[in-house]
Amino acid sequence: MKTNFKIMTLFSIPMIFLVLFFSLKIYTKDHMPDEFYSAQKEEISIKTFIPFIDFKIKPNSNLVSAKESNYYNCNFTLLGIPLKNIKLNIVNKKNVVPYGIPFGVKIFTGGIMIVKLNFVETENGDVNPAELALIKKGDVITHVNGTAVNSKEEFAKIVENSNGNTLNLDIIRGNVKFKTKITPVKAVGENTFKVGIWVRDSSSGIGTITFCDEEKNMFAGLGHGIRDIDTNELIPLSYGEIMKATIKNILKPSKKNTGELRGCLLGDNPIGIIKSNNNSGVFGELKVKLESEFLPLQVAMKQEVKEGPAKIISTIEGTKPKIYDVNINKVSFDKKNPNKNISILITDKSLIEKTGGVVQGMSGSPIIQNNMLIGAITHVVSDNPLKGYGIFAETMINNLI
Repeated sequence: MKTNFKIMTLFSIPMIFLVLFFSLKIYTKDHMPDEFYSAQKEEISIKTFIPFIDFKIKPNSNLVSAKESNYYNCNFTLLGIPLKNIKLNIVNKKNVVPYGIPFGVKIFTGGIMIVKLNFVETENGDVNPAELALIKKGDVITHVNGTAVNSKEEFAKIVENSNGNTLNLDIIRGNVKFKTKITPVKAVGENTFKVGIWVRDSSSGIGTITFCDEEKNMFAGLGHGIRDIDTNELIPLSYGEIMKATIKNILKPSKKNTGELRGCLLGDNPIGIIKSNNNSGVFGELKVKLESEFLPLQVAMKQEVKEGPAKIISTIEGTKPKIYDVNINKVSFDKKNPNKNISILITDKSLIEKTGGVVQGMSGSPIIQNNMLIGAITHVVSDNPLKGYGIFAETMINNLI
């Protein structure tokens, strides 16, 4: 019996090792970044969930020269065992000016976004023309009968004047473009034609400017894209602008809401044009030079972000940003959740007293550590406003146009 137990033990140990190895290989493939950045050829260590054991990135000896960057092909290893091939890009470190000031955002869609489908009551019963046309919530209508449509008023007028004739639509769904046909129906008691959809053509709000690249005269803010409140889809950008703003009051977090900085716009003149609305934030060109309370800082590479004390820059009243203490609780390199790579805990007593923690409107607030810009606040942890998430500054700078 003891002999059989020994045999089973000897057999199970390598099986456990193989299962662990392939699990780690799948994890690194699906979750770990495909690229890292460095100012020099160096071995990089990244913490694992196993105490005292780190992942290693070891560059080979051959530098590959390309038009856009120079890089090394590397192995992502654990205990010397290769798990994934990645690129180590050799780049010059970037200096940017941190801001942490509020700004107003106005963004207009490239077409009209469908936010809701509903039935239309007709003489022949309830009908939903949009559903029959295979239209879904989140779709964006860009053209009707070959003509571009950019406002809900334009679309409503086309439908009302259709006299029930079929309309040819050009639609974008995610990255897919397609055509469909929709036939308006007459609503009972209203004597108007309808197609059974609610649409939106613009969005606005208050956020925080993270940094400006003075060489390019470009800005970056929010740390996450502007999404439609009903569909949670990124709003496709046709045109957008940013305005100066001031924070008037604070709605503290409660069981019913996550809290909010409430502000208003200062004047009607835009200070910048939004060029991109993507998962990493809003980015664009400044029309006026913004004054900053802070000197330029170097943008940290993601592997330089560490657990421990840090600072955030945020404006919670008026227009003047202040520095507050936080702690970096965890650093994640998960490429599937780039807006939550940094986990923070608010430790500053004055900030906790005034806001209760992280609240809406603080998105984009710069995170500073070791005199480097390491990231920006993006989200609050819904059940604990003292905790929040951030995006790597490296991710934002790589999305700057």
